[in-house]
Amino acid sequence: MSKLYVGNLPSDINEATLRQLFLDNNLPCGTILIKRGGYAFVDCADQSIADKAIDQLNGANFLGTQIQVEPSVAGTTRKRSPVQSGGDQMVKS
Repeated sequence: MSKLYVGNLPSDINEATLRQLFLDNNLPCGTILIKRGGYAFVDCADQSIADKAIDQLNGANFLGTQIQVEPSVAGTTRKRSPVQSGGDQMVKS
């Protein structure tokens, strides 16, 4: 399964409307997760469908906005470095 990031969506977008965009372009998709802030994640059955979606939909005009479609960079979390104690602290006297 390949996951796509779809950005620059209208704030009132819903799953059915986004799914219809993919179906209208002969791009079957699985789960669609709409997030606040105008973006979504879309699961594609395989990499070839994901690649076609990127080619056909990235930069396309959708409901008055130019959408962004690219591979999702999922599963990466940023870890904060722990606060180090010791020599880096200033001591007032």
